[in-house]
Amino acid sequence: MTEALGAVAARRRRAQVFGGLALLAALLLGIGLALSRLRENAAIVAAFPESAGRLTTAGISAPVDVFRDAIGVPHVRAGSEADALFALGFVHAQDRLAQMLWLVRLARGRTAEILGREGLAADRLARTLDLGGIADRQFGELDRGTRALLLAYARGVNAHLERIRDGQVRAPVALERHALPLEDWKPEDCLAVLELYAWGLADSLEVSLVLSDLIERLGGFGARPFFPPRVGDTLTPDRPLLPTTASTARAVSALRRAAGLDGRSIGSSAVVIGGALTRSGRPILAGDSHLEPTWPSLFHIVHLQGGALDVAGSTIPGVPIVWTGRNRRVAWAVTNSRAVTVDLYTETIHPSDAKRHHDGRGWVDLDERVEILRVRGGDDETLTVRSTRHGPLLDSLLGGERAPLALSWAGSRAAASGGIPAWLAVARARGADELLAGLEQVGVPALAVVYADADGAAGMQVAGWIPRRALSTGLVPLPGRARWYDWQGPVDFARLPRERLSAGRGWALAADNPFPPDVGGVAVEWLWRTGERAQRIDTLLRTATAAGPLELRQVVELQADVDEPRARSLVASALVLAERGERLPPEANELIGLLRDWDGRSTPESVGSAAYHVFLSRLTSEIFERHLGEELTRRYLALPLADPSHVVFGIVSAAAAGDVGGGWADPVVVGAAVRASLREAWLRLSYRLGSNRRKWHWGGLHQIRFRPFVPAAGRDAERLALGPFPAGGSGNTLNTAEYTEGGDFDVRVASTFRFAIDTAAMDQALVALAPGQSEHPRHPHLRDGLDRWREGRSSLLATSPLLVEELSTARLVLEPTSER
Repeated sequence: MTEALGAVAARRRRAQVFGGLALLAALLLGIGLALSRLRENAAIVAAFPESAGRLTTAGISAPVDVFRDAIGVPHVRAGSEADALFALGFVHAQDRLAQMLWLVRLARGRTAEILGREGLAADRLARTLDLGGIADRQFGELDRGTRALLLAYARGVNAHLERIRDGQVRAPVALERHALPLEDWKPEDCLAVLELYAWGLADSLEVSLVLSDLIERLGGFGARPFFPPRVGDTLTPDRPLLPTTASTARAVSALRRAAGLDGRSIGSSAVVIGGALTRSGRPILAGDSHLEPTWPSLFHIVHLQGGALDVAGSTIPGVPIVWTGRNRRVAWAVTNSRAVTVDLYTETIHPSDAKRHHDGRGWVDLDERVEILRVRGGDDETLTVRSTRHGPLLDSLLGGERAPLALSWAGSRAAASGGIPAWLAVARARGADELLAGLEQVGVPALAVVYADADGAAGMQVAGWIPRRALSTGLVPLPGRARWYDWQGPVDFARLPRERLSAGRGWALAADNPFPPDVGGVAVEWLWRTGERAQRIDTLLRTATAAGPLELRQVVELQADVDEPRARSLVASALVLAERGERLPPEANELIGLLRDWDGRSTPESVGSAAYHVFLSRLTSEIFERHLGEELTRRYLALPLADPSHVVFGIVSAAAAGDVGGGWADPVVVGAAVRASLREAWLRLSYRLGSNRRKWHWGGLHQIRFRPFVPAAGRDAERLALGPFPAGGSGNTLNTAEYTEGGDFDVRVASTFRFAIDTAAMDQALVALAPGQSEHPRHPHLRDGLDRWREGRSSLLATSPLLVEELSTARLVLEPTSER
């Protein structure tokens, strides 16, 4: 008995010891985690921008003031343009250094050095396009004044890099996580990032591949509904082309995705209203930018004063261009023109000599260059890029799947003067005429620009290097041997679409409004411009101006509009078809009731909107997959600037009207798809949102997450995302919030930047940027723009010296060193 009691006591003591040790271990682990968090917090805070006090730096000729306002916008006040550009480089690096270094790696095809094989797809395309090489060559062609300004900008970036190297400030945490080297910024890097942005807006490579696959599958007539409206008769490709695989499709779009420019709605909407319709008597201008939701955003708001510059608006860190903004006398907003500036050519390679091709006159040598891609954790990859007179062959991307295809892109043709110098001229413009003179020199990207000046002149102008073609391409690969398909230089600026408001009356739009396919006798091709957003803007302005003169706040409210007029028409036609057939199951009837009661507004709280978008998604899949198959449908739905709902609307409307339309709009077939989609939508809503119909809110399905712009690995990406937040709108509303039909309903493109100004008060604009100005985790300006943006509200961007000083929260003075 005594021995048993002793054993029990021993076991208790051992348990107590083990329990104490476990408690101690847990305590030590907790202390270790707490210390780790403290160290991480300290590292993050140590990278925050120095926003107050005085810093001495080489590279400037006189002191420069940098004021920061309540939303983190830097207001630079310098004595010269060069010093202003130096300070711009410095503040860009303070706020967005990791983003800048990542963008230039993307442009130069060097992300695999950091990501390993994961980065190879984007790197291969960047090297094939030779974005870095184009930038380096263009820098040497710039005028002396522009080179000097880019050098000043680079010195500003490098001044911040030196402070990191000297230990005066910490590197951004994103750089440390990836062990990204702190390489000096070169002035050529500005042009490389500009080329990357231009490619992201212009990239229609996958469009041509998908459309040619559609022709192969459906024939030219059967594929026509899937082509952009008014593109002209589709062509049969030069020779049969094997369909592209899903993996190849991902490869050719990898660079656009990596730059945050993937999605159908990438671009912008903008409007200028003539002074005859405004309370101030001067034009009101407003624009927004549609981008992937990332933190930070691709854009960063700045205000620069120095020499002839007094300009404020949106910039891309790494590129000293104000894309949408104002100066003392002029305001402008840019949108993607959706001009086709990429063509593919099927080339004829010599049957016994793979280094020669036929150029239409005879056999000639291919140009050839070798690129070495460094791969972290793996062997280097050698990429041989062969080129014809049209451009590089894509065999390294497409493999042996297709006939040899050469890519011709305006970005490799446009002169260097079509980039930074043109936009600097716009920034210095003293009126509409000088702004148009600057736009005449724009190369890439090709843009549609609305503008207004303080004297009341206003309008819209398409600008950029847009190919002049003798014949329409039909957006499919062209025979490379047929020289009549070769570009004949750019379309003359005077022939590009334009509109000038007369006597301040009316308004001008640059949204998705159609442009003519023939400009002064020259064929110009556009990607999808179906006009839904433009029609909505037009309707809202007609209603608003009928009630009296407009004020700036009213125009800002238009940017938050989530009404979908085309959706109501589609529902009406679909229900006509649904009721013609056999008796519907109760689930479909319940969904019909929700659709009938819907007011057509896609607010986050709307039950009808959730019913509509889930129904549309199912109907799109039903119609498309029946004819295209699952893989080709998925590729089509991912095309940049495509509008699948426009295709569905046309088919359903024609079927409801009894127009067979060559089989696509057969009322029996389309009616069956509608009925099946109604029931499937009910089932999906029940599965995702539960049985309580009152909780079927659009925002419960349609949510927005802001992913890290610089890639984060694995679980880190989810942990570091901002959100999710319920979202309203869709890819067709003014407040753009695009999702992928046939997939989930998460937002993949949103109107993350908004700008509006009354030109009667050029020193006061309204802006919104989501999520905020900073890339630094836990910095106040990382996400301080998010709440106002989600509510459709804007913040004041004041630019007069008095208002800047009164509204600033911090002032930093950059002082030159005694030695220059």
